[in-house]
Amino acid sequence: MTAFRTHLLLILGGLSGLAVTLFITNTMFDGSIEKMSATPTWQNVVLVNVLIGACIFLFVVELRRGAIRVLLTVVVALILGFLVTFVFNLDSSLRFTRGEFRVQVVSEAEALDVDGVDLEYNRVRGGHFNKPNVVEPVSEVAWSFAGGEGDVVSLLAYAKNKRSSVDPLVELRDESGAVLASATSATVAQVEERFDDLVRVTDAVIADFQLPADGTYTLYARPEELATGTIMTEAFQQTNVAFEALLLGPIQRVNRWGAWIQDAITLILIGLSFAIVFRAEQFSLGAEGQLYFGALVSGAIALNSPNVPSILIIPIILLASGTAGFIYGLIPGALKAYLGANELVSTLMLNVIATGFFDMVLYFQLRPIDSAYVATGKFPANTVLPVIVERTQVTIAVFLVAIVVFFCWLLIRRTPLGYEIRIIGSNLKFADYGGVNSRRTIMLSMALSGVVAGFAGMHLANGIYRELILDLSLALAFEGVVVALLARLNVLVVPFAGLLYSYLRVGAQFMERDANASFELVRMIQAIIILLITAEALVTIFQGRQKRADIDEKGHAVEALEAGDV
Repeated sequence: MTAFRTHLLLILGGLSGLAVTLFITNTMFDGSIEKMSATPTWQNVVLVNVLIGACIFLFVVELRRGAIRVLLTVVVALILGFLVTFVFNLDSSLRFTRGEFRVQVVSEAEALDVDGVDLEYNRVRGGHFNKPNVVEPVSEVAWSFAGGEGDVVSLLAYAKNKRSSVDPLVELRDESGAVLASATSATVAQVEERFDDLVRVTDAVIADFQLPADGTYTLYARPEELATGTIMTEAFQQTNVAFEALLLGPIQRVNRWGAWIQDAITLILIGLSFAIVFRAEQFSLGAEGQLYFGALVSGAIALNSPNVPSILIIPIILLASGTAGFIYGLIPGALKAYLGANELVSTLMLNVIATGFFDMVLYFQLRPIDSAYVATGKFPANTVLPVIVERTQVTIAVFLVAIVVFFCWLLIRRTPLGYEIRIIGSNLKFADYGGVNSRRTIMLSMALSGVVAGFAGMHLANGIYRELILDLSLALAFEGVVVALLARLNVLVVPFAGLLYSYLRVGAQFMERDANASFELVRMIQAIIILLITAEALVTIFQGRQKRADIDEKGHAVEALEAGDV
């Protein structure tokens, strides 16, 4: 039965990965083989999509039932985000009550010469309904005109241009204020053939009305009242547009897909960094500082190696950035192991030192004298990571991530050090009792996580920006905490978590751009995911501590029995 379940799980994971690969590829190229083959380096696009499918496979196989919980967490967060977006979009229908408008009384009759009226036949007058941020917004107009008995008139109220969505109504009133005729729309023939000024059928037209007597009449116009159904429908449609941009935007074109992949590479590396150190139950948040030192070292080498062949200098840059991260991760590890310093405080303070040192060196040492802004010059071409997909910044870092994931898995699952890290993370007292060198393991767990964070800094510097700039990561390192928790600290699941979280980040940009939705809405969705994940993690931690407390209690009871105290 166990073998059957294992095989079933492998098949399910394989089918899930294949389905995702095919879906992403099909969406990118609109299901067209011709369009795909016409895309430069399309083979590498497909290869990366296959690797994405492999991440899905590992996610399913590694987490098993936990995969369902992760997906449910994301689905619930998206549903809550949809509801929040829907609430924010409830005012989207207000566009029908706002905008520039024009009114007109069209007639072939001769205009009467009457003083004190607002309109004459065939003369246009307009304004702006409910214009925001004005002291006295216009919500309705009532303009008078003079007419004679038997005059045939057409009253128009319409949007000024196609950019205005205002939906007006128009009424004809007599001198007593009684409504003689009203309209809320126009026909297609009236828009396309008869009245040149009309924009759409939502414009209001009272056509060919014969005035009953000589006198002064009033053209009354205002935006049409919004029905509840209209408000709800508009909000739902706008929310659908926003979420379509969020969920499909990153894979609609190759350049958008590239933005997703390059962002995911950095997040995966940072997530791996946190997964390693969190497995040792060390709450180190030093990836930000380690990232900056890795970027600084790799950038300094790149700027001073313009003539070294790429095949030599890129491995050197990679080694140097990893070493810088290792050293800067070793410092808080030593402080914790030998001085008992709280790793949360020490790493946060070291982050400040690292970013400050980075800014200082960049400004005073690496910035060209004639530069108009604080940044180095572009790195020499031989020192940047080679691009594997044209017109994107998807580089060979894709393969670096695969290698790093493999070695992290070897470290955690197949080495004595990885066993010690897992033992310390499970029960520090048991590890000490079993002869584990806790100090050395704590230091190495932080230092090795720093290696991976240093790689992330190198990718930002030599793969994406190809220069050193201020605010290199924009606090991206702290997003890695979410990635690590989403992956349940499983290094084989971190690539999936990084891809998923990055997808939301990049989708937020297209949601804002394509649907005119606020970027903060997606940040709220991300915050909901963090809260749900953290809540579940806290439950797991509490249950683990309760189990350890029960074990300790039982151990004390056994000792008491052996000692004859009970």
